[in-house]
Amino acid sequence: MIFYFTATGNSKYIADKIAAETGDRLINIADCVQAVDFVFTLTDGESVGFVVPVYWFGIPMIVAEFLQKLRISPQPAHTYAVLNCGATTANAARQIRQWLPLDAEFGVAMVDNYPAIYKLASAEAADQRLDKAEPAIAAICGHIKNKSRGDFNDRKGPLPQFVSRALYPVYKLGRKTRRFTVNQDCTGCGLCEKICPRQAIALESGSPVWTAPRCETCFACLHRCPTQAINYGRSAVNGRYLNPRVQHISGGPSDDIG
Repeated sequence: MIFYFTATGNSKYIADKIAAETGDRLINIADCVQAVDFVFTLTDGESVGFVVPVYWFGIPMIVAEFLQKLRISPQPAHTYAVLNCGATTANAARQIRQWLPLDAEFGVAMVDNYPAIYKLASAEAADQRLDKAEPAIAAICGHIKNKSRGDFNDRKGPLPQFVSRALYPVYKLGRKTRRFTVNQDCTGCGLCEKICPRQAIALESGSPVWTAPRCETCFACLHRCPTQAINYGRSAVNGRYLNPRVQHISGGPSDDIG
């Protein structure tokens, strides 16, 4: 059983690769949260894995809340976490370990997609970054298939515990939806409302309005807006990103948010 959370497709891409090797079930965390579904029964000998992005050197809030409520039986044969990041994961896995003991931990550098601050890579550079990640993902799949045990995360960076402790609160206490703006290019298609994992967007008079003071700031709405009408911070000049190796279709979180 592989639980994943994705906004731009990076985590889904990794989860798909693992599932292809192990035959394990894929479960979208956003679907579970919206359906209030936190109880799962494993088959005999089944493993449990989490494939999630790193936000400000920690895990997305929706993942933390899901883990707090998660109930799994019987005991998994093997548990692991795969953290994907733009540069380093720091000590993000420690947050998962609060609720789920891990037999293995992995880290992989994917394409950075935080446009509120950083200028995102060109399509060519992003594709090269994904090519570079392929051997790491293949090695991770091999470890998971063999139920390897240990810390295999070589993406923690310097002073991981200090970095996570110092910077994760910036994300946890931030996430302000008031920074989202919508320009005149909006067509009122409603895709942002459908794919928001927090259900924090509603169409009013044909235009999206954020109905909660905070959201996940996963930027699924921003990256997937067909007219690039949604912005946050410096995103208007910093670009957009969707993993080109994942099929992106319209609809709700069950359509993989990328």
